[in-house]
Amino acid sequence: MQVILGPRPGKKSKDAIAAQGVTDIITLLSAREQPDSVGKIARGMGANWHHFPIDGGHVDTLANVDLAKLFLLHDEIIRARADAVVYLHCSAGIHRTGFVIYALLRYRGLTPEAATEEVARLRPVTSDQVGEDRLALSEEMFNTWQAS
Repeated sequence: MQVILGPRPGKKSKDAIAAQGVTDIITLLSAREQPDSVGKIARGMGANWHHFPIDGGHVDTLANVDLAKLFLLHDEIIRARADAVVYLHCSAGIHRTGFVIYALLRYRGLTPEAATEEVARLRPVTSDQVGEDRLALSEEMFNTWQAS
């Protein structure tokens, strides 16, 4: 399984995304951000499309993300198929994407330090700009989920 982080796919980037062997696209856009256009791009690439809506990257908004549903999506896509190549994105591939990938990496068993390092390896700009507040929230929410 491989995860690729990036910004919203578009007409100009779809060929480069497809060339990476992407099998699945997970879209973190809200309904008002016209996520269905990404679904159309995914289908045109022959990739599966999954919409996990998050209404922006503010910490208050991210605090409402249902990690149990996110982890279920992970299990359905990533754990179920070892050969999956997943493109995970929001609008810019920074705030929501960083928050979500950190939570998924913790769910996969990485330590907080290893998860932070992996985010940086996957996409340095996401790591640099996601914000410590979002990573701390993701960690807090993961720990709460794990304890339940």
